[in-house]
Amino acid sequence: MAATVNVDLDEEHQVIRGFGGMVHNQWQGGGGLSEADAKIAFGTGEGTIGLNTLRIPVYASSSDFNKEVNAAKYAKKYAGDDFLLYATPWTSPYAGANQHMADSNYQNYVDHLNSFTAYMKDQGVPLYAISISNEPDWCGEWACWSADEIYNFTKDYADQMRKNGTKVISTESFAYQKKLYNKVLDDANALKNWDILGAHFYASSATTGDDFFQYALADQKNVERWMTEHYTESQGSGNYWRKVMYTGDQANQNKLDTVRAMDVGYEIHRAMVVGNFNQYTWWYIRRCYGLIMEKDFGNKLSIPTDEIGKISKRGYIMSQFARFVRPGAIRVGATDKPEDNLFASAYKSADGDSVIVVLVNRDYGKSKTVTVNVPGADISTFHMYTTSEAKNAKDEGEVEVENGSVTITMESGATNKDCIVTLVGVGEQIVIPREPYDGKVATLPGKVEAENYDVPGKGKGNSTYQDSDSENKGDAEFRDTEGVDVVKGGSNYAIGYTTTGEWLEYTVDVKKSGEYELLVHAASGSETSSFQFSIDGQTITEVIEMPKTGEDWSVYKDVSAGKVNLTEGQHIVRLSITGGYVNIDWFRFGTEAEEYKEGTTFTVSAPLLLPTETENFRIFDMNGSYLGSVQAMGMQELRSRAANLVKRGGAYLAKSLGGRTVRIQVTK
Repeated sequence: MAATVNVDLDEEHQVIRGFGGMVHNQWQGGGGLSEADAKIAFGTGEGTIGLNTLRIPVYASSSDFNKEVNAAKYAKKYAGDDFLLYATPWTSPYAGANQHMADSNYQNYVDHLNSFTAYMKDQGVPLYAISISNEPDWCGEWACWSADEIYNFTKDYADQMRKNGTKVISTESFAYQKKLYNKVLDDANALKNWDILGAHFYASSATTGDDFFQYALADQKNVERWMTEHYTESQGSGNYWRKVMYTGDQANQNKLDTVRAMDVGYEIHRAMVVGNFNQYTWWYIRRCYGLIMEKDFGNKLSIPTDEIGKISKRGYIMSQFARFVRPGAIRVGATDKPEDNLFASAYKSADGDSVIVVLVNRDYGKSKTVTVNVPGADISTFHMYTTSEAKNAKDEGEVEVENGSVTITMESGATNKDCIVTLVGVGEQIVIPREPYDGKVATLPGKVEAENYDVPGKGKGNSTYQDSDSENKGDAEFRDTEGVDVVKGGSNYAIGYTTTGEWLEYTVDVKKSGEYELLVHAASGSETSSFQFSIDGQTITEVIEMPKTGEDWSVYKDVSAGKVNLTEGQHIVRLSITGGYVNIDWFRFGTEAEEYKEGTTFTVSAPLLLPTETENFRIFDMNGSYLGSVQAMGMQELRSRAANLVKRGGAYLAKSLGGRTVRIQVTK
């Protein structure tokens, strides 16, 4: 009888960031990742692994910062837009092996990390994220951190690690020890300084219980989790399918054990389904026990020459996830254990145009017949890929779907029946169209409130925003069931907690073709914030750098995005965050004549406290007619500059970029 896997496309879990591996050229003798290796590891076609994420070290000496630049560039070349680069420090000038860093050096340490993120950015391979430290609970060979030290550093210093637009990863526990994370998770002010919880799966094996992977508090706090380092064992060849041998290393005791290639697939399954991890990173990409074969530098194994430089069995198993479950995919509901030794997970692609089901058979004595039901998806066929003792991500062709159901046999083609099968079904899901917010299309020329992005639908082309996490971190009780972070601020509400790569879309109706001035009302406490606009997929502005307006994101100012050409009709405007941590209140397409027509009314702010630095003001007569702009610092200079602009003395209105209006008396 067939085991049954029921897939529920409406039951959404975590967003998948992807799959990756590690390069450490200092420890690998400079042989971490050649361009040929990168093509195999980071490509997505047949004969590749499909990785998109690369982990590199942060060296203690800045003279070593360049060691992984070429590897990062190679990986980026073949991973393309999906590429994510992140880094981990083992030691630093302020704490070496088996040392705790003095808190008096925390600022120096942050500066050291930021110097590395700046360096990689200048090299054209900017970091997506950087962690606080590697393995605080295995520190005989690198720096040590206690739970209290992790908490104190995170609360008071970790936010500064975002200086160059880089996300912050927690310290990465060797054995996923929850006690190292709990204190931060229980303090909202500290937790806001982490973007990702990083963990390693050492001290676990295929016989470890599911409770090792589960973390209720992290689920409750909706924290993004990355498995940033592990290998299932390091004493056997990555091509051993099933072999009894002595194993044992820093993670496991020396004992006679059975080495199984399928342990890789089982661990990734449990990371995704049991642990709700968003990303999974293997240790070295190229090693005799890794994803691409290499000779054994410990001289314990004799690796055949014709295996070196090729994908290992472990690499092919990982490819069954990595090639098909691409970044942005969402894990959806599925019967995760339909029968003993059979495990299933399901995902829908970021565009909503495909469904991916990964089946893991750990029963080496029996093949499995499986029925997969995917109601609500218009899929006529599933493409089937298999890795087993005899098959390497073999393309098994298409299997027909009838009434949302397909039945397949997981056949290994070898004595050992265990295998991993990936089913990829391409076809539209039930489509729910996107809609303008509140059913009202924004009219241009005019102002668009940033929080009024389109209501998302379902299916390809119906996403209306991309947010780095599904949690709404905003403090405004407005659209708080969606992932976009809406905060109180500006004119009422604003989009906050923005990070690089996020975007929002708005349906607009341009009433007349022509040139318009684009103005954005925004705030930033960062020096690296920026954004960009596009219409119908075509960029219409350069990257607009947002100046720092204050320390706490409470000061909003108008920023000019220049003049843009719009054509009459309905369009989709996309606001893209190209440098994180900017709050967007609203943006406006208009002209001076249209924006400040005669009869405009103003609420006069009293008193107007002018800043101690130059600010822009628009000058109006008492009828609301726009007369021009001036730059001034202080009331005396404002009156003087306005006098040069107007024809006669009298009372006028000055409106600051922050939205404040004051009545001034001008003498001619």
